[in-house]
Amino acid sequence: MLNRLIAPITNFICWLRKKRIVKPQTGIVKINVGSGLSVVCGWINVDISLNAFFSKWPKFVLKVCYKISGCKQWCSEEEYCRILRNHIFVHHDVKYGLPFPDNSVDYLYSSHFLEHLFKEEARQFLKEAHRVLKKEGIIRIGVPDLEYAISLYQKGEREKALQYFFSSSSSNFFSRHQYMYDFDLLSSFLKEAGFTKIERCLYRQGKMPDIEQLDTRDNDTLYIEAIK
Repeated sequence: MLNRLIAPITNFICWLRKKRIVKPQTGIVKINVGSGLSVVCGWINVDISLNAFFSKWPKFVLKVCYKISGCKQWCSEEEYCRILRNHIFVHHDVKYGLPFPDNSVDYLYSSHFLEHLFKEEARQFLKEAHRVLKKEGIIRIGVPDLEYAISLYQKGEREKALQYFFSSSSSNFFSRHQYMYDFDLLSSFLKEAGFTKIERCLYRQGKMPDIEQLDTRDNDTLYIEAIK
């Protein structure tokens, strides 16, 4: 409910700063888009959540945010505050583009985020990813595997399979999947965006740095890497 109430405000803020450029850190620039709280040191975490919005606020504000954010099932209050205070967050909605200069990013990672975008939004996001990546920069995308979901249905695990396509209640509106991908579908979107050398990767295997910390879901996830 809170997310629905505050969404117009945060969307307006993102619209206001859609042309604001985040000055990347020196050295290797790594961004994690749609990170949630699954973060790794040295990465810039781009996220639309309230957590990212309040990450730079005083600790007493973070404690209040923790109580209303629904994060209690994932981490303690102490861990929640530590994550937000000790990592780099950029509160932003990618439908307004990625707030980075052209050819400024070495690595772009995104896991279980693309499926929450409508198809045309996903295409635009991948074009933006191509724009901000340097030549030979690498993108790694993880999404629920459409083939896996279908296999569950075919094995009789229908309720489990349908969870990939439909929310269980209206309270899960913002976690709803808007599209699903298999390798061919996602590959075609990446090719359209300008990426080459598109490869299906195994869990925690590939060219992306910090992959053992970034990849957190195994059996149901399709991982693809591509190069600009």
